[in-house]
Amino acid sequence: MRDRKISNLKGILIFLVVFGHVIELYREHLNNLYVFLYAFHMPLFIFISGYLAKRVKFSKIINLILLYLLFQSFFNWYRYFLDHYNTFPFHYGIPHFHLWYIVSLGFWYAIALCVSKLKLNTMSKFIFLICLFTIAIISRWYVDIIDMKIGYFYEGFTSNTLSYQRTITFAPFFFVGYFMTQQKFNKICNVFTDVRIKYTVLLVVSLIMFLFIQKYPLIERVFRGSLGSSFFVEPTNTFSFYIVVVIIHYFISFGLSFLIMNIATDRLLPLTKWGDNSLTIFLFHPIFVFWLWEFSFFETWEVDTQLFFFFIVSLGISHILGSIKFVKLTKYICNPYITLISLFKVRNRNPLSLIKKTLSD
Repeated sequence: MRDRKISNLKGILIFLVVFGHVIELYREHLNNLYVFLYAFHMPLFIFISGYLAKRVKFSKIINLILLYLLFQSFFNWYRYFLDHYNTFPFHYGIPHFHLWYIVSLGFWYAIALCVSKLKLNTMSKFIFLICLFTIAIISRWYVDIIDMKIGYFYEGFTSNTLSYQRTITFAPFFFVGYFMTQQKFNKICNVFTDVRIKYTVLLVVSLIMFLFIQKYPLIERVFRGSLGSSFFVEPTNTFSFYIVVVIIHYFISFGLSFLIMNIATDRLLPLTKWGDNSLTIFLFHPIFVFWLWEFSFFETWEVDTQLFFFFIVSLGISHILGSIKFVKLTKYICNPYITLISLFKVRNRNPLSLIKKTLSD
């Protein structure tokens, strides 16, 4: 049985993913809000992905690989169709836009599958997380050097290649969730029992965050996770200063994630369905986003009008892509591994029942 609180959390987050992408190209006057969303929406989504990955199977990794190949191919064509490229970009090294998450999730699943075979005790898990945080914190200091060295052998290699740097940067969020028990998860989600207190704390922290973003705008590049230190610290800054900046990133992301977890409810809401169908929304929403980016008349609107319009558009996209009808229409596309098994009859099982079982897991 699905945990409705987790579904609602995923529903909130997938809407914010859509909303963040909708406003991305027109964020000149909405930049603080945009950066604020980047501070927690993907870290928390990744944390929940880790929490739900305790019984990860190799078939899920294969499914992610197939999803990436399928949607990378589609968006190669779609963006060429929209004149984003002068020539047809038949490439798979650098994921399009949102697909970095699919690639990174595949790597995290693979590591989690190996870790599950080790039967780690509590102390071993703690040491594993300490090592992971250390690597993640230090890694972006050496990105430019790594890119240059590997670039000698693989032309065009960057920190976005196969999402390797984001995989490292966000790995701690995934594995903190992966090692978290249901009891601890529920405890964290219920730290604030008084509704007024938890919303007041969230409001105060959000206002402080907006002021911080205004004071240090380069923090957006830190939140993205894919950029090296040269993009968010000055050449004259020391390694110690860099370490402080990155630690602040993790502190902010975990802190905001904690607050968002506390406002989630277990009531049945419209966004519950969005959370249950978040993969479908995630995979397909850039079709609307890239098309919306083709229009420039939004730039002449007042900021409050832009915000209202983008919010309504994001609601519409989430509602359409998260609907039962759309999920049923695209279930074979979103589960390519099961679809291939059904088509080629690799297993001696009823294909329809196999798909139904996979969708219900």
